[in-house]
Amino acid sequence: FISSVSHELRTPLTSIKGYASILIAGKIGEVPPAVKERLAKINTHSDNLVKMINDLLDIARIESGRAEMKYLKQSIRPLVDNITDLLTPQLRERDLNIKIDLPENLPEVYIDRNHAERVFINLVGNALKFTPAKGTITIAAQPKLENGMITFSVSDTGIGIPEDDLQKLFEEFYRVDNEINQSVKGTGLGLSLVKQITEAHGGRVWVTSKVGSGTTFYFTLPTGPEYVKSLTQKKEI
Repeated sequence: FISSVSHELRTPLTSIKGYASILIAGKIGEVPPAVKERLAKINTHSDNLVKMINDLLDIARIESGRAEMKYLKQSIRPLVDNITDLLTPQLRERDLNIKIDLPENLPEVYIDRNHAERVFINLVGNALKFTPAKGTITIAAQPKLENGMITFSVSDTGIGIPEDDLQKLFEEFYRVDNEINQSVKGTGLGLSLVKQITEAHGGRVWVTSKVGSGTTFYFTLPTGPEYVKSLTQKKEI
């Protein structure tokens, strides 16, 4: 149902974005500044809806085993460096520090790079939102393997999460009721997607937090195909 509805929503959204872009570019005629400002808002909110639809589709595909996962053995360091470069403008804008703590002899991981990258981006993006200026976000890995899995973590020095909310964080559409979430719009799908992608790699994800003392998300990724519980590669979307 989610997959069908999401596909149906894509067509009108594409039209909305297309017409808004044509108007903003002035291809039909000169656009007054006040109108251009509102067209830009239409464009921005359309992008947000597209992201929500893509997240819903990804969750539906992974849950049903129809997501195409291209597992390869590779180093995690280039992936983390790429994410750091990608998010540096946001980190600077919010006056936040980022720390990378990956052991030099860390084994390679057996992952779908694009999906694994989304796990890191979603978790770091989440930390960005809830960490005040001058705070620190840390991406780390534990050197010791457990059952062929490497444990990674993304921690922050942010506002923390109440204990009652911790078990609900990975539910679809769930958002913690706090001042930041009340002022910043979100879909509540990011952490659910993190869970689905991690489990598709045969791993797991969990969180520890204390109000006022920051939050740490942990997740595991395999070092070889023998540790992936249910491969979905080569299956059609």
